[in-house]
Amino acid sequence: MGELKIRKIGNSLGAIFPKDWELKEGDILTYEKKGNGYLLDTTETAREHDRQLIEESFAEYEAAKMVSEDQLKERFGKYGWGK
Repeated sequence: MGELKIRKIGNSLGAIFPKDWELKEGDILTYEKKGNGYLLDTTETAREHDRQLIEESFAEYEAAKMVSEDQLKERFGKYGWGK
């Protein structure tokens, strides 16, 4: 189990989250108190991240920036693509 150190930030308290949590500034975490502990939930943050990836993918598709399977084989076949 990891640990987070609580720090004074101005007139408030805060914590620095590990980079591998892949959070970014502005993310909103929900939490639930369980006895003396708290459960942080990143579900909504992850869902929003996935939504953005999907929207970016559709934007690339609509802008015709996608390549076909044949084009990938032609470009990257020498590296094993399509085998």
